[in-house]
Amino acid sequence: MSRIYVFAASEMEAESVRRIAGSNELVLVISGMGPGNARTKAEAVLGTGDKPDAIVVIGLCGGLTPSLAEGTIVAYRECLSSEVGNPSLRCSKAVTDSLVTALMASKIPCDWAVGITSARIATTRNERAALAESGAVVVDMESYPILSAAAMAGIPGVVLRVVSDSMDRELPDLNRALNDAGGLDGRKALKVALGSPIKTAKLLAANKRAIQRLTLALEVALQARF
Repeated sequence: MSRIYVFAASEMEAESVRRIAGSNELVLVISGMGPGNARTKAEAVLGTGDKPDAIVVIGLCGGLTPSLAEGTIVAYRECLSSEVGNPSLRCSKAVTDSLVTALMASKIPCDWAVGITSARIATTRNERAALAESGAVVVDMESYPILSAAAMAGIPGVVLRVVSDSMDRELPDLNRALNDAGGLDGRKALKVALGSPIKTAKLLAANKRAIQRLTLALEVALQARF
């Protein structure tokens, strides 16, 4: 049995993990949204003496290429940062191979990917195209600082996410609702949602479908032995 810390940004994403019971001991950590929150939480949790065998970052991500459809499960080979000067971080090949092998054995497709972590939400095709120039094919807001904290603590780290919004999906401009820590300010987010009701409804529906896909994948992947 392995002890795995599973990092999720939100309660919505965390629900994919709560009901899983199997051969591994899972410790759920909710980091909060955004790189600032993720860094603070990961450093606090992983900086203690009681260390897990591995950490797995889960959740939603945005597609940066037309070839990645919504609902695609991706395992990161490496993770980049949109902050200038930050080096690429490699994910643990051994642990990732175990997760992907378990998924494939259950006939759940999983694509290898290079991800990038950004402090801003990529809401338009042009913003996604700019991020894709880094070589990444998906974007999220938490993976890089969590992987960085894991590397500093000598803990293998991997990322398993699902594409919730494709390259061509237009999102409401939730960047206007981000607070200083990188999370969403509830009142501002509501205002943005009310100003873009159709985009918001489509986003929520896409997120729900993606979480369902993620749940099926995690029920298999997080029981893998490594």
